[in-house]
Amino acid sequence: MATDINPTSIAVSIASTMRKTTAPTAPAGATALDSTSADTYSKSASSSYTFGVGSGNAKGHWHGQWTCGAAAQVVFDMNAVLDDVFGDQIVATEIKAIYLHNISTTSGQLLEVLGDVAVGPEIRFTLAAADAVNLHPDGILLLTSPVDGFPVGAGANDTIEIDNNQGVGIDFEIYVLYEHA
Repeated sequence: MATDINPTSIAVSIASTMRKTTAPTAPAGATALDSTSADTYSKSASSSYTFGVGSGNAKGHWHGQWTCGAAAQVVFDMNAVLDDVFGDQIVATEIKAIYLHNISTTSGQLLEVLGDVAVGPEIRFTLAAADAVNLHPDGILLLTSPVDGFPVGAGANDTIEIDNNQGVGIDFEIYVLYEHA
């Protein structure tokens, strides 16, 4: 039995306004009128994927919630090690999107997300050896590559590694949208 994925959309929206109110001084007996200046930024972006191979396509997703133990690491091998929800082995050829959320809300409980093949078999989304992204408490990391994808190869650049250098376990969520042969 074949498995496919329905059209998938990943959207990000930012809406922010910064205001500054100044109260000018008024001569005695007069009422001063407040003056407000504002700077507004608004942006929405999205990526859409349909079932298939190539630009704008994906064939599966994988997700869950885990705890990375104290002074430990969690490694997700996206090439012939993990099973999807149907029990089929995942043999990803490209990662189209990665979403990570550090669920902790305690200050100082950060996770390191490794992403350079020069350090080990991680899927490469950083440029230099030993590069990592610090995912702070309640922080979200979203990486998408709908056109080219992040390449995945057997035994090299096929893992997503989450490191915890803290003295307590830290919960996190992960979602991976991938392509396979």
